[in-house]
Amino acid sequence: MNAPKCASGAEEKSLSVRSPPLKSGLEDLPAQIEGDTEKTTSSLSRLISNSAEKLEGLIAELQEMLEFLRSEGERVQREIANYAQLHQSIASAATKIKTETIGTWKTAGEAQHSVARPLNGRDKLKRWPT
Repeated sequence: MNAPKCASGAEEKSLSVRSPPLKSGLEDLPAQIEGDTEKTTSSLSRLISNSAEKLEGLIAELQEMLEFLRSEGERVQREIANYAQLHQSIASAATKIKTETIGTWKTAGEAQHSVARPLNGRDKLKRWPT
């Protein structure tokens, strides 16, 4: 039977050159992990600093908005107070005008009453033509 022959020394060397030895891959692993860790750390640092800057910007915007809303609330309260005062003045003026107008009607009516006696319902019926 034909048994396979063992590879010669040159073939063994070519095989060992083609496949990297296991030992050298493991030796580079700590350096590779360290490099990856540094990359990850720097990426996280950038993300965190960007996020912190964005949050600080948002906080500043919210504080400006809060101040604006407070000032607007105070302005609206002043406007409401002014309208209430205006309404009160108008109501007082209207009441005064009504009182004066009714007073003139009353004095004019009293003058008419003294001159001619108003007719009541019975007096009107007595004058009804039959």
